[in-house]
Amino acid sequence: MTMRRMRFGLNQIEVWVPPTGKAYSTERIDCKETGASGIYMQINDRPSERVIFWLYGGAYLSGDCVGNLGTAEMVARKTNCDVFLAEYRLLPEHEFVDCIKDAHDAYNYLLTVKKVQPSNVFMFGISSGGGIAVYLMQDLAKAARDKLPRAAVLMCPFVEYTEPKGSLVHYVKHDLIVTQSVYAVGIPYLAKKLGSHENRVKESPVFRPFESLPPLCVVISEHECCYDMTISLVNNARAQGVNVEIAVWKYLCHVFPMLSAMIPEGKEAINYMCEWMKHH
Repeated sequence: MTMRRMRFGLNQIEVWVPPTGKAYSTERIDCKETGASGIYMQINDRPSERVIFWLYGGAYLSGDCVGNLGTAEMVARKTNCDVFLAEYRLLPEHEFVDCIKDAHDAYNYLLTVKKVQPSNVFMFGISSGGGIAVYLMQDLAKAARDKLPRAAVLMCPFVEYTEPKGSLVHYVKHDLIVTQSVYAVGIPYLAKKLGSHENRVKESPVFRPFESLPPLCVVISEHECCYDMTISLVNNARAQGVNVEIAVWKYLCHVFPMLSAMIPEGKEAINYMCEWMKHH
């Protein structure tokens, strides 16, 4: 496995779930004022009051807006929302802090330029994007609680960056997405960027404060690499008063809802997340 192959593979998600081409508008965003980049998709002829703030996954090493566009459109249509797919810089060319800064800039663009009320924003984070979503909300809870989103959906969130253990070690042996070769390439990069054990704990969303976070919907497979850290996240958040709903499927790979075009469980999970959003 190489970095180039990882990035190509995640970009090709759009082959499985392509955009319909029927959205009212799909706009490339490069805002000098806020530093935000990404793709904004308006589904119908009138802007939706509610907007999904979409953070793609890829272990901080890969992933992009284009590869996620079809799945994001599907979720947006099912929930009657528009969607902003935020773009963020990747490792190893950039630093972990750059990923977080870009997410902040993109979220600020949504609130200040698009004038979307925080109470009308759903964060939607996939794998490492789920980690960024949690980190961003934790920052907002500390410094700007009035800017916290309405709620957040976390798909198989990658939220602990300490030395690998448990499901992160054992389930890569049979995972279709986070394979042993992906694990071998990705983990050393993250370890190098974050440095000491103490700093890796400090930067792991699972160990940061959860107080005041909005309701969370978490989807995970019991037999995938991020299962243990996801259960820790759910327990820690609930212990600090956060309303968390979790749905667990068995015998499925990491980010299995992204395979909704191939497996019925993926469709079930997408529908589950969409129904949760519609009722929040």
